Amino acid sequence: MKKIDVFVFSGTGNTMKCAKELERHLAALGATINVMRVESGAERVESVGDTVVVCYPVHGFNAPINMIKFCEALPTSSAHFYVLKTSGEPLSINDNSSGRIERSIRAKGYAYRGEYHFVMPYNMIFRHTDEMAAKMWATAQARIPDAAQTIFDGASHVKKVPLKAKVVSGVVSIEHWGARFNGRFFRVKKDKCVGCMQCVKNCPTHNISYENGRFKFGNQCLLCTRCSFNCPTDAFRIGLMDFMRVNGRYNFKANPEEAEIGRYCRRSYTAYFQE
Repeated sequence: MKKIDVFVFSGTGNTMKCAKELERHLAALGATINVMRVESGAERVESVGDTVVVCYPVHGFNAPINMIKFCEALPTSSAHFYVLKTSGEPLSINDNSSGRIERSIRAKGYAYRGEYHFVMPYNMIFRHTDEMAAKMWATAQARIPDAAQTIFDGASHVKKVPLKAKVVSGVVSIEHWGARFNGRFFRVKKDKCVGCMQCVKNCPTHNISYENGRFKFGNQCLLCTRCSFNCPTDAFRIGLMDFMRVNGRYNFKANPEEAEIGRYCRRSYTAYFQE
């Protein structure tokens, strides 16, 4: 029986949602699945199965630094290796986000077999409508069975990465440093905070603490926005990037047929939904 390890970092839940759907279809095909959540990136595994699937949300056209560190520390193996990634827009400049991971795992002997990119609603930049979120999720659900079959079969799904994607991801990789810098400027509005401490408990890198009646912020922020997105009273402020803050979960049960594609990336969204 084929053994597949699925390693997932999910900031606000979109990537995990897709990973669990992939797990369901792989299990239906007869695979034994091990799903492990990656948070800080310091997690370690001693061995892997026949196939490894790494799942992450794209951060600034790159993989999050915690997932990069996790993959760089994976044990040597000849297992097949796939990537499942999510982002808020179906643009080709996301195509090189796995470049650093691919190089590191190839050096460890893994057989890189390609990646799958699913569009899910933004957790920062701007808020999609619930209908648009539902349409994105419906599209992902329609595509994931093919991804599961390809992964189960060990077939190739390697994309040719355009030069512009390599250039953009290289330039914007400064976001890894920028996230740590920006995290220093996070704040909580005391008049809105209800003291639930979800931001402290759920930070993947333990970058947020509460001491002597004050919130404190370290230098390990990933800018995953789990803190601000899930704040029940929208009390959290994300520093220099606060103008892009999105708060509150999406209703994926809205009617996807009522989704309206606006001007933003209209051609790309239209093509993605029609494929």
